[in-house]
Amino acid sequence: MKKFFTFLFLFLISSSIVFAADFPDVSSDNEHFVAIKYLVDKGIINGYIDGTFKPDGLVNRAEATKIIVKAFNIPYDKVFEESFPDVKKSDWFFPFVMASKEEGLLSGYKDGKFKPENNINLAETLKIIEVAGNAKIPEKVESNVFLDTSKDDWYAVYALYARDHNIVLSDDYGNLHAEQPMTRQAFSEVVYRMMIVSEKNGESFPLYTNWATFTGKYLPFQIKYDDNTWQAIENKSEVIFYRADKEFLQFSPAKIYPNSGRLWVTLDKNDANMTSSQYFENLKLAFPGAEYTEFKLHGLSAMEVLYPKSRTVDWYVYLDSGKVFVVYTEFGGGVLGFKLQQYLKAMLSTFEYKDLALDSQIDYTEVLNEIYSKILVEGKGMNALNQLPEKTIIETDSIGVGTGPVDYYYSSGVNKTFKYERNSDTILDKRDGRTSAF
Repeated sequence: MKKFFTFLFLFLISSSIVFAADFPDVSSDNEHFVAIKYLVDKGIINGYIDGTFKPDGLVNRAEATKIIVKAFNIPYDKVFEESFPDVKKSDWFFPFVMASKEEGLLSGYKDGKFKPENNINLAETLKIIEVAGNAKIPEKVESNVFLDTSKDDWYAVYALYARDHNIVLSDDYGNLHAEQPMTRQAFSEVVYRMMIVSEKNGESFPLYTNWATFTGKYLPFQIKYDDNTWQAIENKSEVIFYRADKEFLQFSPAKIYPNSGRLWVTLDKNDANMTSSQYFENLKLAFPGAEYTEFKLHGLSAMEVLYPKSRTVDWYVYLDSGKVFVVYTEFGGGVLGFKLQQYLKAMLSTFEYKDLALDSQIDYTEVLNEIYSKILVEGKGMNALNQLPEKTIIETDSIGVGTGPVDYYYSSGVNKTFKYERNSDTILDKRDGRTSAF
């Protein structure tokens, strides 16, 4: 029990607040970085006295009540009476537990206890944040929500709302794992997403928030995509983004597997010099069974072609030059179908025409030679790395090599990774491609 309260003290001590960007164990490419920084910046959650965040540490019921009560502005600065034998007025978490009980967020166990030290799981978390965020929770569920979530499970309605609003998505095999204890980083993520959904009056969380931006080298467009789970294949006439089906060991984007998705971008030169109206009318003649919607995309005339009996949506964007951007999307009908559909929707929502950068063909040979000359030279590392195009930290080793944290900087512009030691400002080594395996 002493260890438990020591943990709580370290978790809550106000003098140890550290911004997410400064946590040595939360690098900027951590998939939960944005969520953690958001909650830290608002004073909802903080780091430990040693400066770390401990993203994999588990969250218990006492901690969960404080975070959620503060996140959703639930009044807790009032007089409460004791309701649980294991939650006393002298406990730091007393007002948060009582406030959450009053709001119907959390209740006690059959024996009357609250059990503040018990770890909270995903199912419980979804219920609490949705009630706290005034979500319009469905009254019933017509079919299974995830592969491991039956429509009859007590938490099914909360899982359905969370799925439909992008608060949680399935794993690579269609499962939710509702029973899993919540880590600090995972808990931060769902609380953050529910806060955004609540602030936007029930609009789904934008999945692309923390995605990478892809800018074409040969085709003038820009789009966001999840580069952790989707691949991008680019050549001079097209770019293919695809999510491989892991279950069936997919190796190529040429075929749609049950659990794969694909977004294909190409450019029609429109050699016939058709106007936008003529072009769109021609599409209707070519695909008579589809559904058509004309719209404006950043001021450009566009048409969506939806095929009702298949999992396919195409976009045609008519450029001022008379050329037409064509975007084909398709996903499989397996257990990941809903997730893939959400990803493709998010990708399409970020698609835009973008002039090719004038420096897209820059030769970085001299820059690289200059950086190579600074390897193992103390005090020169960051100035050298700042010459890299589009550099980002892909991983941080907080232990380092004995002198301090080590960052791995990847530059997509030169497709190389550099190992950098912070305290001595030294580049330690380099590797081709995106990797932290040195």
